Amino acid sequence: MNEIINLFEPKDNKKDKSKVKPYTSSREHIFDELRHLELFLKLNMTKKKQPEAEDLYRVLGMFNNDISELIGSAGSEVCDEDLLADELAQLEEQIEKRLEASRQKGVRLTLPHMTKTLNLSSFEEKCIIICLASEVDRGFGKMYAQLQDNLTAQNPSIDIVLKLLGESEEERISLRNAFSPQAPLMQHLMESRSDFMDTRVPLIDRPLKLEDWVVNYLLDFEVLDERLVQIAELLTIEGQGKDIKLTSVEENIIRFIKYFSSNKNTSSKQIFYLYGPAGCGKKTHAAAVCNKLGYSLINVDIEKILASDLPFTEILKLLGRHAMLKNTALCFENFNLLLAEDERYLNKVHLLIQMLTTSVPISFILGQASWSPNLLNAEFNYVQIECPLPDDRERKIQWEKFSQKYKLDKNISLDDFTNSFRFTPGQIQAALNHSESLAVWNGAENGLIGEQELYDACYSQSNRKLNTLATRINTIYSWDVLVLPPDQTSQLREICHQVKYRSIVYGDWGFDRRLSLGKGLNALFSGPPGCGKTMAAEVIANELGLEIYKIDVSQIVSKYIGETEKNLAKIFAEAETSNAILFFDEADALFGKRSEVKDAHDRYANLETSYLLQKMEEYKGIVILATNLNQNIDEAFLRRLHFSVAFPFPEKEQRKLIWQGMFPKGAPLDNNIDYEFMADKFILAGGNIKNIALSAAFYAAHEASSIGMKHIMLAAKREYKKLGKAFLKSDFNPYYQLIEVI
Repeated sequence: MNEIINLFEPKDNKKDKSKVKPYTSSREHIFDELRHLELFLKLNMTKKKQPEAEDLYRVLGMFNNDISELIGSAGSEVCDEDLLADELAQLEEQIEKRLEASRQKGVRLTLPHMTKTLNLSSFEEKCIIICLASEVDRGFGKMYAQLQDNLTAQNPSIDIVLKLLGESEEERISLRNAFSPQAPLMQHLMESRSDFMDTRVPLIDRPLKLEDWVVNYLLDFEVLDERLVQIAELLTIEGQGKDIKLTSVEENIIRFIKYFSSNKNTSSKQIFYLYGPAGCGKKTHAAAVCNKLGYSLINVDIEKILASDLPFTEILKLLGRHAMLKNTALCFENFNLLLAEDERYLNKVHLLIQMLTTSVPISFILGQASWSPNLLNAEFNYVQIECPLPDDRERKIQWEKFSQKYKLDKNISLDDFTNSFRFTPGQIQAALNHSESLAVWNGAENGLIGEQELYDACYSQSNRKLNTLATRINTIYSWDVLVLPPDQTSQLREICHQVKYRSIVYGDWGFDRRLSLGKGLNALFSGPPGCGKTMAAEVIANELGLEIYKIDVSQIVSKYIGETEKNLAKIFAEAETSNAILFFDEADALFGKRSEVKDAHDRYANLETSYLLQKMEEYKGIVILATNLNQNIDEAFLRRLHFSVAFPFPEKEQRKLIWQGMFPKGAPLDNNIDYEFMADKFILAGGNIKNIALSAAFYAAHEASSIGMKHIMLAAKREYKKLGKAFLKSDFNPYYQLIEVI
């Protein structure tokens, strides 16, 4: 036994007899307790070697030669009963004095802390030492096996413990109560998954074994119980973080904890509910607070708990035990999963709060929406903290902070990404990390991140659920292909400027504090079909590096009451996380004038319109409404618009520019293409011109020739017919003769 036990012995064996030294560690104390147990067992066995104890030998199933070997290493140690009793008494006194010195010094030792926290008796504490001995020294296991006359029984039975610690039969009977399932010894510390629960075996014959986590705890190892590994993560703190910079939220939490922890008239249990979108820093706040205060933190995932085979009550018991004995804080993420509308998890919520109230000093619950428990007769201190998306200024700080760890191309402007992507700190960090991976994959030396890699990584952080509600437009157009009058072009550029410089205006200049709503950007594009409204929206998206989604109005509007509002809520919620531009084409069908209420249908239609007004004001991104008929838009919408851009029917000079920019550089064109004729004679919008150019290209490809006026005239004739317009020879001479024979 000494070979293992000596591992716990202090290196400095010189004892200062003039002053009692406190224990420096839990293991040092455990060493003395195991030495005490060894002497106690030797003394008991020495007593039992007297002739009057011969009957007891038979009860214990022991043999004299085994006793000699176990208690004296074949006679090498002193086994005199008086000397052993003397040594045992001295060691008991030494342990008690060192424990008192440790208490005065504020040294927390695992075994005394466990005894006090669980309100264990002296008998139960000795029982723990007896069970711990066989976990750290096989010699004790052999002794227990010998005592039980069973070489495979390395753990002490209840019978052995009672006979070692009970002075009389009556006392041993009364001590049996310590092994009932409700007793703290069995409820929190002893293994109950094996033979102990076999009710076919008498209680006194059942083996006792400390749970592995309890052994680790007593030896001062901080690890998770193996049953919690799949659902939780332990974040240990090495001392208090004196140099940690705290946010105002974290400083308030610490002030709250210190006040109620020092106030004896209030509960010492603190529960903090932090809510907000994923990645907004809720978990970071919890970790920072614990690091500052010197607490370890167990982060628990509610989603994994609900998927676990382990019973919910068992999980709570294990978490509560760890928090209670190690003075550890708990953090529960994805708590919103327990707040189902049908309240099927309501009982689990009550059990969780009950466990936190009784066992956990500091708890953090992380959700997405506001929530407050029933605080009537609550035995804990509770506060709800909102963690919103960072504003423009804070977002810029986060981009600059996280980007310092990466190599960015010098042409990258972080202001562009700050303004374009309304990311949480977690999303910013993830985007930068992913962009580095993309850069390395693309062959960048030294992990240098380019602008395109960073944009691609940012898009990967956006929520893709919007694809199920709208159609993403692949943006290919830029300013050089957009043909509009100077005033309209200027307005479109102003839209881009408002997005690019929002961090300066709202953040640095403080306009954010003057506005509660309407921080997004709403624009109306009106004009006849084919005049470039959709193209202009694509140009804006391309310029800002944002995704644009075209909303299918037919999928939004529902004849069922309340369904339209639900669809709109989903669209705006997903767009908020996707940082996308919402493009409502033919918006007058959805945003028409609110009518006079004549029946229930009119009343609910007006409610839908009002709801949409509300969502547009709340949305912090870009909403573009496109309509062919400006007069159909409700005046309430017009008042809330930041821009109203009228797209006129193109004049001759604009049509010429459209024709000239319609054919790609790789397209084979005849030298006789007459742009003046086409601009003058084909009085069409840009969309129709695009159709003619494309059809002409297919005609030319079929004939394996370059694109000429004949192909354009033929395509124009088809387009006019589709529009229901006459295509007369007198209007289109001299090129009409090219298609007369067709």
